[in-house]
Amino acid sequence: MIGKIKKGKSFAGLTKYILEKEEAELLCTNLAGETPQDFYRQLAATRQLNPRVESPVSHISLSFALGERPNQQQLQEIVEGTLLGMGFDNCLYFAATHNDRNHFHLHIAASRINIDGECVSDWWDKRRLEKVLRNLESQFNLTSVPCSWEVDHTAPSTGQKRRMMRERQEFELRLRNKPSSYSAVEKIQDAINTTIQPEMTMTQFLEKLQTAGVETKVKVTKEGIIQGISYSTDGVAFQARKLGRNGKACTLKGLLARGIDFDLEGDVLALVQRATSNSQDDKQTSINTLIAKIQNHPQNLSMYTSDSHGHNVAQKSQSANVSNLSNSQQQNCILKSQVNYLKHHKGAELDL
Repeated sequence: MIGKIKKGKSFAGLTKYILEKEEAELLCTNLAGETPQDFYRQLAATRQLNPRVESPVSHISLSFALGERPNQQQLQEIVEGTLLGMGFDNCLYFAATHNDRNHFHLHIAASRINIDGECVSDWWDKRRLEKVLRNLESQFNLTSVPCSWEVDHTAPSTGQKRRMMRERQEFELRLRNKPSSYSAVEKIQDAINTTIQPEMTMTQFLEKLQTAGVETKVKVTKEGIIQGISYSTDGVAFQARKLGRNGKACTLKGLLARGIDFDLEGDVLALVQRATSNSQDDKQTSINTLIAKIQNHPQNLSMYTSDSHGHNVAQKSQSANVSNLSNSQQQNCILKSQVNYLKHHKGAELDL
């Protein structure tokens, strides 16, 4: 099921919208009477119980999967479960079904002011509704829909789709130099979702993305703190937090949560090669300096070691001691990380 919840001020307008549709059918209610006027007058009377509530109207709509239609008893139980889960169990309401679209759906109109004069909280109501519906789907064996925060791919809105079509047409007519920016978003998202595999190293992930036509830039401060990652394709760049629906799926931490294995020693060179702060004239000196800063900075050690996956558990304690080494020993650590990179990714047979 897909659910939506909105607040409003007009009981009359919502009641007429739900009940005066041509194929509307009253499903269940705790109101007296039979006409829309009977219903909205009773709902509107709850305003007097708590005049401070500016938006006392709640409108919940539930859409079922194509071809899916529970029986009357199940629908009533779904409505009751939704109201109970959202805190409307002591509120006046009615529910009706609509058959005016290719998928079956129902509407619930309820007062946010319960019989005790208390206002039903709207805190995180959209997320709470998603959780309630996931439980009801399981209870009634309905088609399950992932929660918004579980989805890694951002779906384009109607406005974005229209803009994308317009920009594509302009690009084809050579009226713009770059393709649609939203098509670039989709290309990056698809490349990330296709490329990513559990226990893949960060270096492997970045290299395969590059092969797929997606370039990456890693933001590193002058102090060596790893701050984030951005992706680009067809000359259009996006920050990682702009790509996933939940804002985190494509960030460095999000990649770790999805199974990418990040080793501060083994993957540091791949990050440095893509670092935006590497702007010194002597490139080799810059790489060596940046590697040392990244490996030694305590913020990186705490944020990007791979303990969460059960790999490289000794990395934190090992890297934390690097700052205590002599200059020659630090250079040896840098050389080792570069050699590890070559051995693992270039097939070189080297020994230290």
